[in-house]
Amino acid sequence: MPWAPVLGFVSSGLEPNAAAQHLLLPALVLMLIKSCLAGERSSRCRPQGLLKLDRPYQKPSQSEILFPFCQQYQHCSCCNASHVVAVERSLQTVDSSALSASCGAMTAQLACSICDPEIGTAQKQHICAATCQQWYKRCQHDYFSYSPFSQHLVPCGTKQASEVCSQVSELTDNGQSFCQQAGYDVREPNADSSNGGCFDGTISASTNFASCSAPVRRQQQKVKPGSRFPLLYFMVLLSAAAAVVLVYRRLAFLMTRRKLCSPATRSSNPQFPGSGRRLCD
Repeated sequence: MPWAPVLGFVSSGLEPNAAAQHLLLPALVLMLIKSCLAGERSSRCRPQGLLKLDRPYQKPSQSEILFPFCQQYQHCSCCNASHVVAVERSLQTVDSSALSASCGAMTAQLACSICDPEIGTAQKQHICAATCQQWYKRCQHDYFSYSPFSQHLVPCGTKQASEVCSQVSELTDNGQSFCQQAGYDVREPNADSSNGGCFDGTISASTNFASCSAPVRRQQQKVKPGSRFPLLYFMVLLSAAAAVVLVYRRLAFLMTRRKLCSPATRSSNPQFPGSGRRLCD
């Protein structure tokens, strides 16, 4: 039996089969860590559009302050009072009658969608095509224009609007195009919904948010260990995984040493190499 290949694995502390297994172990540990971190991140709010957030990102919560707008999300939202004020201002028009009541109500409903807990955490990332069609029907005779800033359709008379306005029916002939030109991502009617549903204008009824976080009191807020240092906790987990790998390698080394240094192995190889003798000494 040639000794070189065997001693090659001994130098790393592993037998051939153990070598393959030791490569698999850290991979599984890292996959477990990644899965845990991904699950934690999926329930946290993410910045998007008018929803500007500071790190560390928090979970949806109740608001201590009464929302002046988007009040349907008062009890569970990624928004705070500043966010909803920004949404309200984006829809304010010079002429309060610029939009019909029906169109204005649904336009506000879609603008407030960023405060929906499932939209805010990116568990829903699209507007339902049927909802867009409903919005189009309500607004087809109202006047919108393309914003010179965002290039999206906005109600006429708002700060973002240009001076050239047209009826929605003159700009597009269907709801999906209307939503897309207004800056919303639309889920196709026949799209696969396995990666999450779409926003239909109603408040999320997801059980994930049945018990939304309590209001955060700035004066009494206590920083949870690791909430500001997620990287530190990740390094602790990584260190634990490395320790498991080292223990595994040590055990494999001892098993290999025991096999190579057994009397039967040594007696069957009278020309036992010097490196092998040093290993067994």
